[in-house]
Formats: sequence, C-alpha cells, structure tokens
Amino acid sequence: MAQKKTTRKTTAPSNLTDRVRLLQKRLRPSGASALLLTNPRDIRYLTGFVGDDSWALIPLRSSKAYILSDFRFDEQIAKEAPHAQAIIRKKSLAEELATLANRLRLNKVALQPDYLTLAQRKPLAKHLGAKRLLKTDDGLLQQRAVKDADEVKAIRKALAIQQQAFRETCQFMKHGQTENEVAAYLEYRMRALGADGVSFPSIVAADANGSLPHAVPGKAKIKAGGSVLIDWGARYNGYCSDMTRVVALGKMKPKIEEVYQIVLDAQMAAIEAIEPGKKLSEIDKVARDVITKAGYGDQFGHSLGHGLGLDIHEQPVLSGKAKGVLVPGHVVTVEPGIYLPGVGGVRIEDDVLVTPKGHKVLSDLPKSLESAII
Repeated sequence: MAQKKTTRKTTAPSNLTDRVRLLQKRLRPSGASALLLTNPRDIRYLTGFVGDDSWALIPLRSSKAYILSDFRFDEQIAKEAPHAQAIIRKKSLAEELATLANRLRLNKVALQPDYLTLAQRKPLAKHLGAKRLLKTDDGLLQQRAVKDADEVKAIRKALAIQQQAFRETCQFMKHGQTENEVAAYLEYRMRALGADGVSFPSIVAADANGSLPHAVPGKAKIKAGGSVLIDWGARYNGYCSDMTRVVALGKMKPKIEEVYQIVLDAQMAAIEAIEPGKKLSEIDKVARDVITKAGYGDQFGHSLGHGLGLDIHEQPVLSGKAKGVLVPGHVVTVEPGIYLPGVGGVRIEDDVLVTPKGHKVLSDLPKSLESAII
C-alpha cells in the first residue's frame, strides 16, 4: 500500500498574518522595503520560528517571510514556520541577506538597532551597502504589548502551571530547608507540569532576605514562624507568567503581618483602578498612595508593574514616570511591595488583562493574610 502524501502548509496562521500586516502598514511610510529581524523574540512573534542564531526578513509589500539560518534549523523551520521560505546559508548571514535583498530588489532594509551589534552591522554595510541600511523604530514593542487571544491563552496556561507548582511547593516546604532546595523543587514542578521552562530564575527569600527585591536563593534556611517571599513564573509556548506570594510557616511575625495587609490593600486598590484609558502613572499612584499613607512610602522603591509576554518585561510599564494609557489587550503585573532591611519584605503580585470594559485578573491563588499561613 502506497504511503499517503502529506500536504505542507504554505499559508501562515491568521494570527501571524495579522501581526505581519500591522507591521507592514506601520512601516511603509518609513521608506523601507523590508525589515530585518535580529531579535529572536520578534522572529518568533512574526513567524513562529523559535530557533536562535538566525535572522528573518519581512518585505513590506509581500506576504512572504524569509528566515535566514543554517542546517541545524532546517527541519525546525519546516515544522514551526512552513509558510516562510528558509534560506539555509552557505556563507555568512550578511552575505546571504545581500543576495536575497538583490534578488528581491529591495532598496532599503530597516534594521533593529537595539538588537544588532556593531560587529553584525559592519558586514551588512559591506555586503549590502551602507546606503541601503535604514535605522527606524519598528514599533514592535508597542505592538507586542497588545496581546491577541492566542497569546492570552498561552499566558493563562503558564499561570495554571506555575500556580499548581506553587501549591505543591507549599506542601513540600518545611523547617530547615534552604532557599535553594525550595527554588529547585518549584522549578522542577513547573517543568514536570508542562512548562517550557521558567520565566526567570525563581526568587525564594527567607526572613530578612525578603527585603531584597531581587534576592538570589542561597543557603539561608526556612524557619518555623518565619516568612518566605517567593517570586516565580513559568513559560508556556514561549509566553511568561509572573507572580509573587509571601508565606509563613505556622505563624507570621507581627511586623510582616502589618505590612502584608498594607501591601495587599495597595494591590487590590490598584487592580480595581485598571481599565482602558487610565494613565499608566495613575495606576502606580493608586498603590503608592496607600503605602505612603501607611508610613512606608520610602520602603516601596520600584515601579508598580510591567507588561509581560514573550519577554518577562515588556511594555507597558506601570510607574510614576510612565507615559501613555492602558488599552484592551495589555497584560500587566501589579506588584507593590514593602521592604524592611534586617526584618524582611512583602510583595504581592498578580497578572491582569485589560479588557474592553475593565480588567480580568488572570491569576487566582489565594492571597488573604489567612491563606499566607501554611
């Protein structure tokens, strides 16, 4: 019996097509003929290809995308981006790009200056010609800030994984374990539950170490009656989630209990204020005012939150200095904190989707003071 032939998909998924068309429309007035993507996250966002050491070329008046790579990724490109044309290089990336640009008769190739080193630009200028290189803002940071339904679905799945891993870690955690042990178990469980990996190295900070907003897990031991700040996240289909909780074994110290409630009140107030059209700085101010009124304004030194997606830190930023407003499709963290050197710290963080009429909290782990006692 003859084998059935499989038909290779040659049209891009509609979500990728929509993303490319939006990019093309935005960049056409720039005078560019195409955009050269050198940021791996943008390549994934616009083509679906997740490999590295590769470039992608997006012509502005064609539906065809080109991925310049090498033999290591030939099969992977066919699987992940069958709609794109793979250019499996025999020469350098710059030389292959020049050949492709000449074949497509591209007059100007826009670059991503934030993701292109001087060492990479020099051969581009040599082989393509410096006059054909165009520096422009591609607007992808702002475009990627607004998530489509598939992206939100991936973030939700990442959250489901990380939350289940946290529940299991709380059951695992006990007096005498080190921060390293707890972090290792938490990350193992996220992988075992289906995560691609972690969004960032997990923070597990016992007692006084909790006053360090970006504490690195170490040999410090978790103690009964002590607090533990855990900031962790999972990746699923490349998309990040990000949460923070503080728990205490058996009971919570009075000072940590005091600031816990203040931080929780600040976070809930800020989340409640989230809706389309609200200034980014205004959301930060809502939380900051609660903490300042309680007398701890100087102990909340970072911004309220940030966007997330293929990168753990994306646009928009919820800070007092931020410009712009929230729009439907933004997914932001809301993470106020109070940090007391020598005592510890409290930060409570959830991921929130801006909807057409308001907001939706995507994470649902309990965060009441009572739930923090394990």
